[in-house]
Amino acid sequence: MSSDDVDRDPGTVTDQRLQQGQAMGEAMDLVDAGVTGDLELQAPSVRDNPIRAALGVAVVLLGLAAVVGFDLVRAVPSGTFVVTLVSISALSLGALALVRRLFTTIRTAETADVEDRESVTVPGTDFDAAVADAIHGVGGARFSAQQTVVDSLREATVSAYGRAEGLSESEAHERVADGTWTDDPVAGGFFAGTQTVSAVTDSVRSRLGRSSGLERRVDRVLVELAALTPGLSVDDLAGEPADDRPARRRTPDPSRRQVDRRTRRWTGVTGLGLLCVGFGLWAGYTAVPPSLVVAAAVAVGAAGYVYLSSPPPVSLAVERDLSPADPAPGESVTVTVTVTNESDDFLPDLRLVDGVPAAVRVVDGSPRFATALRGGESVRFSYTVEAVRGDHPFEPVHVVARDFSGALERERHVAADSGVALACALDLAADESVPVHPQTARRVGRVVTDTGGSGLELHSVREYRRGDPMNRIDWNRVATTGEFATLRFREEHAATVVVLVDARDEAYVAPRIDAKSAVDHAVEAADVLVASLVGAGDSVGLAALSPEWCWLEPRGGAGQAARARHCLETHPAFDGRRPAGAFHGETQERRLRRELPGDAQLVLCSPLCDDAAVAIARQLHARGFPVTVVSPDVTAHASTGQRLAAVERAIRLSDLRRSGVRVVDWDTDQPVEAAIDAARRRWSA
Repeated sequence: MSSDDVDRDPGTVTDQRLQQGQAMGEAMDLVDAGVTGDLELQAPSVRDNPIRAALGVAVVLLGLAAVVGFDLVRAVPSGTFVVTLVSISALSLGALALVRRLFTTIRTAETADVEDRESVTVPGTDFDAAVADAIHGVGGARFSAQQTVVDSLREATVSAYGRAEGLSESEAHERVADGTWTDDPVAGGFFAGTQTVSAVTDSVRSRLGRSSGLERRVDRVLVELAALTPGLSVDDLAGEPADDRPARRRTPDPSRRQVDRRTRRWTGVTGLGLLCVGFGLWAGYTAVPPSLVVAAAVAVGAAGYVYLSSPPPVSLAVERDLSPADPAPGESVTVTVTVTNESDDFLPDLRLVDGVPAAVRVVDGSPRFATALRGGESVRFSYTVEAVRGDHPFEPVHVVARDFSGALERERHVAADSGVALACALDLAADESVPVHPQTARRVGRVVTDTGGSGLELHSVREYRRGDPMNRIDWNRVATTGEFATLRFREEHAATVVVLVDARDEAYVAPRIDAKSAVDHAVEAADVLVASLVGAGDSVGLAALSPEWCWLEPRGGAGQAARARHCLETHPAFDGRRPAGAFHGETQERRLRRELPGDAQLVLCSPLCDDAAVAIARQLHARGFPVTVVSPDVTAHASTGQRLAAVERAIRLSDLRRSGVRVVDWDTDQPVEAAIDAARRRWSA
């Protein structure tokens, strides 16, 4: 497949504006402004600017004639004036062109950060950014950042203190404002405004790698909050080694632009030629030999080569091979890419970036490769990725080809001849049982009712009726009184459980940018839950909190387990990429309630990184759908903002428990089965 076979987007802004005979600078301005689509760069010609071309050729020929002995300049009437005028003009224009070079930006293709998984956010990043601006900011920006820091901490403090002391929000707010909420004078004075620090001192300490006064005061507040929050201790907020990797990674615009562009690398060559012409003409009029005109001819020739050349044609074929072809989640996969130049033209500068799937991380080698490629020649490079669950098709290879001078480049995206995808199947085999509401019978996947019938727990005794089974007769009563009676037991019905995975944009958080996101952990938990509940005989369904609506009706049996596995592997809500659309919580919560059976229970897998997930869980629980939350803890403690995020999550866990919602606080360093087992022991204690 040739990358020159580009699908044109009819009606694009570029096609509307690029009219016949329009200057090249205007076309490139459109590209710089973000206009995408097809832009065919026309090779420049001397006919584009005939007057300037004629004048340039005349000046160079005049200088060369003077070099070889033709004294044409002196034959011109008022020669002194003409030579002086031409020299000054050439020198001025040359100097102007060289100055312009100082302010010219080199334009080259931008490539995406394909080495890391698609952006995940470390909880607390925004707060850390606000603290940094409050320390290093200037003027209004610094004041605004300080206010953001104080407001964020105040909101968490009012919430934690009010719940701990049983106060209303207004009462808690008053005590926080006057500093009486804690015995620590530093923490109390943070909101009362009695503690101040020098902005200059803070900035200097921060630049020296030491904690600033603002950060130390915030940490004192966090220590007090940890003491007020159930399930959180000061030791839980102990600092961790700082991670020198960024907490958030932004990638360039992923749109596949098919453009040709001038890189502006040779801007200024024309100016150099004009300077040589100017000095050469002046030297030719004086006694100095006009040898600089020869240099001017060289500079003009180089500029002519640059401006009259065209970008190399790109006609490539791409093949991609994976080894192993059927990996398990977490296994290393070697990706081998073979690129063949199908044209007869030599590509002197070829840059390649493979289209690594957004949900996959490169763990060894590099998906980037640079080479020169002759016609018909092939090149091969390899790198290693970590396999993750689901199907992950590769994106086209990003190709940037430049000519010998590097002044022109052609940017293309070339798809592989075969649609190879990285596919990992889930293993729905869980040994741990999962409790559901209520837990009276202590049997996983069964709901004990108040209806008498067959079962294990005694419900009542009634008079014997003809035809009652012999094994249900109360023989003790027969032996004691001689009266026949029949035992009745509590009936146990299969539970109806819907596993709900939080796959919103906000749920794509991780303790580091190269770690698993909370959505990955939630999908793993859903795997275990579905396998366990189906194995216990329950009717199990699957849904997602995501802009991509996902609903699998509750059913039982091995066939339902296979359907759930297929959904987790292939549904767009679980494909590992951050959703682009907006999530409307109230609308989706109402839609979910319409789909849920009346006796359904829910198990929500969510990191509880914001209040929206808490609100949805409480709403569903209050409307008669018992909710259990399995929450992977993806918070970190390396920075002030990360510690604040851990405190806010602990407050959300406490709010859910106070609402009657069961919560499994899952340390992701341990299997989810261990967290469920520990929670079950607490519930039954």
